Amino acid sequence: MGIAGHLYYAQTKSLCAVCRQAVDAKVLFREGAVHLDKVCPVHGRQECLVSSSVEWYLDCLSFPPSDSPPRRAVKQVSAGCPFDCGWCPGHRQRTCLPVIPITSACNLNCPVCYTINRNEGAYYLSREGMKGMIDRIVEENGGADIINFTGGEPTVHPQMIEFLEMCRDAGIRRLTVSTNGLKLVNEEYVRALGAAGARIVLSLDTVHPDKDRLLVGRETVRTKLRALDLLEKHGVPTTILPAVAAGINDDEIGPLFDMVVKRPHLRSLELHTMCFTGQGGRTFSRQARITIPDLHRRLEEWTAGRITGRDFVPSPLAHPHCYSICYVLCLDEGGVVPLARIWSRKKLYELLGDSLYLEPRESLEEALREAIDDLWANPDRLPEGEAVLRTLKTVLNETFPPGKTLSAAERQTIGERRVKAIYIHSHMDEENFDVSRIMKCCVAVPEPDGSAIPTCSYNVLYREKDPRFAAAKR
Repeated sequence: MGIAGHLYYAQTKSLCAVCRQAVDAKVLFREGAVHLDKVCPVHGRQECLVSSSVEWYLDCLSFPPSDSPPRRAVKQVSAGCPFDCGWCPGHRQRTCLPVIPITSACNLNCPVCYTINRNEGAYYLSREGMKGMIDRIVEENGGADIINFTGGEPTVHPQMIEFLEMCRDAGIRRLTVSTNGLKLVNEEYVRALGAAGARIVLSLDTVHPDKDRLLVGRETVRTKLRALDLLEKHGVPTTILPAVAAGINDDEIGPLFDMVVKRPHLRSLELHTMCFTGQGGRTFSRQARITIPDLHRRLEEWTAGRITGRDFVPSPLAHPHCYSICYVLCLDEGGVVPLARIWSRKKLYELLGDSLYLEPRESLEEALREAIDDLWANPDRLPEGEAVLRTLKTVLNETFPPGKTLSAAERQTIGERRVKAIYIHSHMDEENFDVSRIMKCCVAVPEPDGSAIPTCSYNVLYREKDPRFAAAKR
């Protein structure tokens, strides 16, 4: 049905960008883009760009969803989504990635920060609190594969290394630390992180000092590049994570991708679209808003079509519009080929069905063998068919060597040097908030009372009320 020249596609719930009360919202298609259109009884009509491409928006919804609800509801429905988070009976996805803010303290005050931190009277998670978190996460999920440490800035916590060791002892294999990297110029600390099994997610928004001051508030580029060198020296697996702002640093996506491909310790590029909430983002220029299809186009332009939006798939474990995922095979002869072209988008989506990340399990071994057989029979199916076939054989023999059994961690280390990932994560703020996305969120902040709050809900609605992080009066 057309409404004032717009195509009305669907109805959802959102938030008023001013008072953050729940409001009805229409999903509108206009001039090839997708918008949320909503009216607050107090603050009037509001509109926000959700996607610059209707085609991408609909394509994501063509992938079959799969619900895997939490084992039990912790909060009952009272005020309605998203005001009963923790999980409530209406939530449709278990926690796949627990995000634990271990301190409110931060050694930066970034203009793009979409959280709320507190240095005065800073909160630091205790060892007992950490143990309780681990026990509850393992109990609620029947085990756990991954935990992400955040803050504030988690590396300022004096027990960061001990927390990593506690998680590792509990059998949690993938331990990620989201950091601004300022402390990672201390080589002994980097060595200790590596020994404790940490995987670093380094916030690197730009390599230009002038942009750095605009986005981060000061010049940190040299420090972060020095940290990257030390992480490589000690073999610490690392992800590069820029917060991408339109017209500011979106032209750096391509060079950052090349950096990830060339440096062996860099495992992935994780792009976060600029989010306008929290202590910094709420006041940042809205001209910086960018959407997932825009980032696809930047990569396609940089790679001259070697990577396009059709090489990405959504995550089966989240709402289709939250993540966009591409894996590329780094060829022995140089260059990259997306796995979605070697297999198919459907196959890649299936392989991601039980984890946020591609894991070197039997299903992956079988998929590698199928791809090798197919390319052996049809070497001209890909322009780089011969090179892909040779590289796939090497990957298979190294990751799943005949007559030898490697641990999952060993296989992962080998495989991730050959296969790199691009993850695009679209966080929500008050303006583009969509309740249907929150209901499928698989990334949550565990609370001391045993609840778990979806990260976007937490950042928009809950964190400023959390006495651990919010100032007494804000």
